[in-house]
Amino acid sequence: MTNIIFILFLGNGNNIKIWNENTKSKFLDRLKTLGDVYVYQDKSYNIIHYDLSDKKHLEYNNDINFDLSYIKVNNYVKMIYDDINKKYKNHKYIPIGHSGGGLMALYFSQIYYHNCIHCILLDPATIQDIQDIDEKYIIHSNTEFKEILRNIKNYDYDSIIKMENIIWNLRKLFYKKKLKLQLKVPTTSFYNIEKPEHNKGNNNLRLNDIKLMYQYNKKMYESIILINKTHYIFNKIQPAKQIIKYIQNLIKN
Repeated sequence: MTNIIFILFLGNGNNIKIWNENTKSKFLDRLKTLGDVYVYQDKSYNIIHYDLSDKKHLEYNNDINFDLSYIKVNNYVKMIYDDINKKYKNHKYIPIGHSGGGLMALYFSQIYYHNCIHCILLDPATIQDIQDIDEKYIIHSNTEFKEILRNIKNYDYDSIIKMENIIWNLRKLFYKKKLKLQLKVPTTSFYNIEKPEHNKGNNNLRLNDIKLMYQYNKKMYESIILINKTHYIFNKIQPAKQIIKYIQNLIKN
Protein backbone atom coordinates (compact mmCIF):
# COMPACT_ATOMS: atom_id res chain seq x y z
CA MET A 1 0.00 0.00 0.00
CA THR A 2 1.27 3.49 -0.90
CA ASN A 3 2.32 5.62 2.06
CA ILE A 4 0.20 8.77 2.07
CA ILE A 5 0.97 12.12 3.62
CA PHE A 6 -1.76 14.74 3.81
CA ILE A 7 -0.41 18.29 3.53
CA LEU A 8 -2.70 20.89 5.09
CA PHE A 9 -2.72 24.46 3.80
CA LEU A 10 -4.37 27.07 6.02
CA GLY A 11 -6.87 29.64 4.88
CA ASN A 12 -5.89 33.31 5.12
CA GLY A 13 -5.21 34.43 8.67
CA ASN A 14 -5.92 31.05 10.23
CA ASN A 15 -4.24 29.23 13.09
CA ILE A 16 -3.45 25.50 12.85
CA LYS A 17 -5.88 24.97 15.73
CA ILE A 18 -8.72 25.27 13.20
CA TRP A 19 -7.92 21.70 12.08
CA ASN A 20 -8.57 20.10 15.46
CA GLU A 21 -8.68 21.98 18.77
CA ASN A 22 -11.17 24.53 17.46
CA THR A 23 -13.41 22.03 15.66
CA LYS A 24 -16.43 20.07 16.79
CA SER A 25 -15.39 17.27 14.45
CA LYS A 26 -11.72 16.84 15.50
CA PHE A 27 -10.97 16.78 11.79
CA LEU A 28 -7.23 16.32 12.19
CA ASP A 29 -7.67 13.27 14.42
CA ARG A 30 -9.97 11.72 11.82
CA LEU A 31 -7.50 12.45 9.03
CA LYS A 32 -4.65 10.86 10.98
CA THR A 33 -6.48 7.53 10.90
CA LEU A 34 -5.88 7.47 7.12
CA GLY A 35 -2.19 8.37 6.99
CA ASP A 36 0.55 10.77 8.07
CA VAL A 37 -0.40 14.43 8.27
CA TYR A 38 1.86 17.44 7.77
CA VAL A 39 0.65 20.64 9.38
CA TYR A 40 2.51 23.91 9.43
CA GLN A 41 1.63 27.30 10.86
CA ASP A 42 2.11 30.00 8.25
CA LYS A 43 4.17 32.53 10.23
CA SER A 44 2.77 35.42 8.23
CA TYR A 45 -0.59 34.81 9.90
CA ASN A 46 1.02 35.13 13.34
CA ILE A 47 0.70 38.89 12.98
CA ILE A 48 -2.80 38.37 14.40
CA HIS A 49 -1.15 37.60 17.76
CA TYR A 50 -0.49 41.32 18.02
CA ASP A 51 -4.13 42.32 17.49
CA LEU A 52 -5.37 42.89 21.04
CA SER A 53 -9.03 43.26 20.04
CA ASP A 54 -9.70 39.58 20.84
CA LYS A 55 -8.10 37.37 23.52
CA LYS A 56 -8.30 34.39 21.15
CA HIS A 57 -5.63 36.05 19.03
CA LEU A 58 -3.11 35.13 21.72
CA GLU A 59 -3.48 31.52 20.53
CA TYR A 60 -1.29 32.52 17.58
CA ASN A 61 2.45 32.25 18.07
CA ASN A 62 4.27 35.57 18.45
CA ASP A 63 6.92 34.53 15.89
CA ILE A 64 6.80 36.96 12.97
CA ASN A 65 10.46 36.71 12.05
CA PHE A 66 10.14 36.47 8.29
CA ASP A 67 10.78 38.70 5.33
CA LEU A 68 9.23 39.46 1.96
CA SER A 69 10.66 36.32 0.36
CA TYR A 70 8.82 34.11 2.88
CA ILE A 71 5.35 35.04 1.64
CA LYS A 72 6.18 34.49 -2.02
CA VAL A 73 4.15 31.46 -3.05
CA ASN A 74 6.91 29.71 -5.02
CA ASN A 75 9.33 30.05 -2.07
CA TYR A 76 6.69 28.99 0.42
CA VAL A 77 5.67 25.77 -1.34
CA LYS A 78 9.32 24.83 -1.90
CA MET A 79 9.98 25.32 1.81
CA ILE A 80 7.06 23.01 2.59
CA TYR A 81 8.20 20.45 0.03
CA ASP A 82 11.79 20.45 1.31
CA ASP A 83 10.65 20.15 4.93
CA ILE A 84 8.40 17.19 4.11
CA ASN A 85 11.22 15.42 2.29
CA LYS A 86 13.44 15.72 5.35
CA LYS A 87 10.82 14.00 7.50
CA TYR A 88 9.23 11.45 5.16
CA LYS A 89 10.59 9.07 2.54
CA ASN A 90 8.76 7.22 -0.24
CA HIS A 91 5.43 8.95 0.34
CA LYS A 92 2.80 10.23 -2.04
CA TYR A 93 1.01 13.48 -1.25
CA ILE A 94 -2.57 14.66 -1.00
CA PRO A 95 -2.56 18.45 -0.53
CA ILE A 96 -5.65 19.70 1.32
CA GLY A 97 -6.34 23.43 1.25
CA HIS A 98 -9.02 25.49 2.95
CA SER A 99 -10.19 28.89 1.68
CA GLY A 100 -7.13 30.84 0.45
CA GLY A 101 -5.09 27.74 1.22
CA GLY A 102 -7.00 26.01 -1.57
CA LEU A 103 -5.08 28.11 -4.09
CA MET A 104 -1.83 27.14 -2.35
CA ALA A 105 -2.78 23.45 -2.51
CA LEU A 106 -3.59 23.80 -6.22
CA TYR A 107 -0.24 25.42 -6.93
CA PHE A 108 1.62 22.82 -4.87
CA SER A 109 -0.02 20.02 -6.87
CA GLN A 110 0.76 21.89 -10.09
CA ILE A 111 4.50 22.04 -9.28
CA TYR A 112 4.92 18.69 -7.53
CA TYR A 113 2.36 16.74 -9.53
CA HIS A 114 4.62 13.69 -9.84
CA ASN A 115 4.35 13.24 -6.07
CA CYS A 116 0.64 14.05 -5.70
CA ILE A 117 -2.13 11.50 -6.17
CA HIS A 118 -5.02 13.91 -5.51
CA CYS A 119 -5.79 17.44 -4.33
CA ILE A 120 -8.66 18.28 -1.95
CA LEU A 121 -10.12 21.79 -1.73
CA LEU A 122 -12.32 22.79 1.20
CA ASP A 123 -14.52 25.74 0.28
CA PRO A 124 -11.56 27.29 -1.54
CA ALA A 125 -11.06 30.88 -2.57
CA THR A 126 -12.42 31.23 -6.08
CA ILE A 127 -10.53 31.95 -9.27
CA GLN A 128 -12.44 35.22 -9.49
CA ASP A 129 -11.05 36.19 -6.07
CA ILE A 130 -7.57 36.50 -7.53
CA GLN A 131 -8.54 38.77 -10.42
CA ASP A 132 -8.96 41.92 -8.32
CA ILE A 133 -5.49 43.11 -7.26
CA ASP A 134 -5.16 46.24 -5.11
CA GLU A 135 -1.94 47.74 -6.45
CA LYS A 136 -1.28 49.93 -3.42
CA TYR A 137 -0.45 46.77 -1.46
CA ILE A 138 2.03 45.42 -4.01
CA ILE A 139 5.39 46.24 -2.46
CA HIS A 140 8.86 45.07 -3.45
CA SER A 141 11.02 46.65 -0.77
CA ASN A 142 12.12 44.30 1.99
CA THR A 143 13.12 47.35 4.03
CA GLU A 144 9.55 48.66 3.93
CA PHE A 145 8.21 45.18 4.67
CA LYS A 146 10.40 44.76 7.76
CA GLU A 147 9.45 48.24 8.99
CA ILE A 148 5.76 47.25 8.93
CA LEU A 149 6.61 44.11 10.92
CA ARG A 150 8.44 46.21 13.52
CA ASN A 151 5.33 48.36 13.89
CA ILE A 152 3.22 45.23 14.31
CA LYS A 153 5.46 44.09 17.18
CA ASN A 154 4.53 47.40 18.82
CA TYR A 155 0.87 46.39 18.49
CA ASP A 156 0.05 48.89 15.78
CA TYR A 157 -3.37 47.82 14.49
CA ASP A 158 -3.18 49.75 11.21
CA SER A 159 0.09 47.97 10.38
CA ILE A 160 -1.57 44.59 11.00
CA ILE A 161 -4.36 45.41 8.55
CA LYS A 162 -1.86 46.75 6.05
CA MET A 163 0.27 43.59 6.28
CA GLU A 164 -2.77 41.32 5.87
CA ASN A 165 -3.58 43.17 2.64
CA ILE A 166 0.03 43.02 1.43
CA ILE A 167 0.24 39.26 1.98
CA TRP A 168 -3.07 38.50 0.28
CA ASN A 169 -2.57 40.84 -2.69
CA LEU A 170 1.00 39.68 -3.37
CA ARG A 171 -0.13 36.07 -3.28
CA LYS A 172 -3.17 36.81 -5.46
CA LEU A 173 -0.90 38.49 -7.99
CA PHE A 174 1.29 35.38 -8.09
CA TYR A 175 -1.69 33.05 -8.57
CA LYS A 176 -3.08 35.29 -11.29
CA LYS A 177 0.17 34.95 -13.20
CA LYS A 178 1.20 31.38 -12.43
CA LEU A 179 -1.79 29.22 -11.43
CA LYS A 180 -2.97 27.07 -14.33
CA LEU A 181 -6.63 26.08 -14.64
CA GLN A 182 -5.81 22.88 -16.49
CA LEU A 183 -5.09 20.45 -13.68
CA LYS A 184 -2.19 18.01 -13.57
CA VAL A 185 -3.58 16.13 -10.56
CA PRO A 186 -7.13 14.83 -9.97
CA THR A 187 -8.84 17.43 -7.79
CA THR A 188 -12.01 17.51 -5.73
CA SER A 189 -13.64 20.65 -4.33
CA PHE A 190 -16.10 20.64 -1.44
CA TYR A 191 -18.11 23.86 -1.65
CA ASN A 192 -20.48 25.33 0.91
CA ILE A 193 -23.61 26.83 -0.61
CA GLU A 194 -25.82 29.06 1.54
CA LYS A 195 -29.61 28.74 1.45
CA PRO A 196 -30.85 31.41 1.78
CA GLU A 197 -27.74 33.28 0.67
CA HIS A 198 -26.62 35.86 3.22
CA ASN A 199 -23.74 37.47 1.33
CA LYS A 200 -25.13 38.17 -2.10
CA GLY A 201 -22.95 36.78 -4.87
CA ASN A 202 -20.98 34.22 -2.83
CA ASN A 203 -22.95 31.28 -4.20
CA ASN A 204 -22.56 32.54 -7.76
CA LEU A 205 -18.78 32.87 -7.31
CA ARG A 206 -18.58 29.25 -6.19
CA LEU A 207 -20.92 27.95 -8.89
CA ASN A 208 -19.07 29.91 -11.58
CA ASP A 209 -15.79 28.42 -10.36
CA ILE A 210 -17.20 24.91 -10.60
CA LYS A 211 -18.35 25.59 -14.15
CA LEU A 212 -14.96 27.04 -15.07
CA MET A 213 -13.02 24.11 -13.60
CA TYR A 214 -15.19 21.55 -15.41
CA GLN A 215 -14.71 23.51 -18.61
CA TYR A 216 -10.93 23.11 -18.38
CA ASN A 217 -10.93 19.63 -16.84
CA LYS A 218 -13.35 17.07 -18.21
CA LYS A 219 -11.99 14.12 -16.24
CA MET A 220 -9.61 15.53 -13.63
CA TYR A 221 -12.09 17.54 -11.57
CA GLU A 222 -15.06 16.82 -9.32
CA SER A 223 -17.12 19.18 -7.17
CA ILE A 224 -19.24 18.23 -4.19
CA ILE A 225 -21.75 20.78 -2.92
CA LEU A 226 -22.66 20.93 0.76
CA ILE A 227 -25.57 23.04 1.96
CA ASN A 228 -25.29 25.39 4.95
CA LYS A 229 -22.18 23.77 6.43
CA THR A 230 -20.38 27.14 6.83
CA HIS A 231 -17.12 28.23 5.27
CA TYR A 232 -15.32 25.95 7.75
CA ILE A 233 -16.97 22.86 6.31
CA PHE A 234 -14.66 20.46 8.14
CA ASN A 235 -15.70 21.88 11.51
CA LYS A 236 -19.03 20.10 11.93
CA ILE A 237 -19.17 16.34 12.46
CA GLN A 238 -21.42 15.33 9.56
CA PRO A 239 -19.55 17.12 6.73
CA ALA A 240 -16.21 16.14 8.27
CA LYS A 241 -17.26 12.49 8.17
CA GLN A 242 -18.30 12.91 4.53
CA ILE A 243 -14.96 14.45 3.57
CA ILE A 244 -12.97 11.80 5.45
CA LYS A 245 -15.02 9.01 3.89
CA TYR A 246 -14.39 10.44 0.43
CA ILE A 247 -10.63 10.58 1.07
CA GLN A 248 -10.67 7.05 2.49
CA ASN A 249 -12.29 5.76 -0.70
CA LEU A 250 -9.68 7.64 -2.77
CA ILE A 251 -6.70 5.94 -1.18
CA LYS A 252 -8.33 2.51 -1.29
CA ASN A 253 -8.74 2.66 -5.07
